[in-house]
Amino acid sequence: MAVTSMQRTFPLLLALGLLMAPSLHALSLNPFNWFGATSNDSINLASSENQDGAAGLLAVGKVNYEAGKLSAAKRTFKKIIKKYPTSSSTAEALTLRARVYMSKELWAKGFDDLQKVITEHANYEHFDRVIADQFDCATALMEGARGRILWVFPGFKQYGTSAKQFEQIVQNAPYSDYAPLALMNIALVAEDTAEPEDAIDALDRLINYYPQSMLAPDAYYNLAQTYSDLVQGYEYDQGSTRRAISYYEDFLILFPTSNYSGEVEANLKKMENLLASSRLNLGDFYYYFRNNNTAALVFYNETISIEPDSDAAAEARLRIQDIEAGVRPTNKASIIRKLLRAE
Repeated sequence: MAVTSMQRTFPLLLALGLLMAPSLHALSLNPFNWFGATSNDSINLASSENQDGAAGLLAVGKVNYEAGKLSAAKRTFKKIIKKYPTSSSTAEALTLRARVYMSKELWAKGFDDLQKVITEHANYEHFDRVIADQFDCATALMEGARGRILWVFPGFKQYGTSAKQFEQIVQNAPYSDYAPLALMNIALVAEDTAEPEDAIDALDRLINYYPQSMLAPDAYYNLAQTYSDLVQGYEYDQGSTRRAISYYEDFLILFPTSNYSGEVEANLKKMENLLASSRLNLGDFYYYFRNNNTAALVFYNETISIEPDSDAAAEARLRIQDIEAGVRPTNKASIIRKLLRAE
């Protein structure tokens, strides 16, 4: 039987394969050998070289920074941040570049660099310093700093940006001393920009999350004041009046020795008088316009309960006496109609 060329070649290939098996096996198990690398040590070496390179550049940048050569320092820090994003030196480069921006009143850019330190370099040893610098950026914007356009022309005021930055600080460091300060500043910015809902939200979080803070008394006071400012008069819904009264009362209970106590008591009396007047107004509606003495008595008695010494309470007592004596009220609605016809 004839022997084919394949049959002659197969034993030779098998023998070669057996001879090369050990080296092929070793090659196949180490993927770094596929591309000419020898081991993981090469990667570790490269990482070490990156750390050394970043550290060397950082040293140069610090020298320029301390010498006041801020532009040169910023260029060096930029190179570190771009070329060595994962290096331990990059966090310091971001922090120092942020301070360069702050020195040029570029508060938003400075804040953003500091935020990168927090999100991308969580193990940075100077975390407290980063939060402090972020607070300075946000405070500058809150106080009306405009920054610079093209490093020359004053920009626009950025109150909204400052509120967002303070909110970010609360998220970054909720257990730090800066968190309640940031919440109070959010409230102050909201008051200045006529956004009472945002002020109420920030102050409410401050008193609930940080009741032991030195700012808690101010938070209660400001909450009461904010609700007081929302009151439109005794003819309108009194939800804000009731909330203002509640926070004023809480203030007097929690902080009886505060220097604000006298002012708070006066404001509380004012709100109680207003609420009493609103109850009297409702009682008069049922007494004069609906001839419903039962409903009128409910509101007159509530007027007296809210603020017994008020003018509204004195009038309510007179109405109650008339009702109990069977005095029929003058129909004010009919009087108004007669006056309109006369015109």
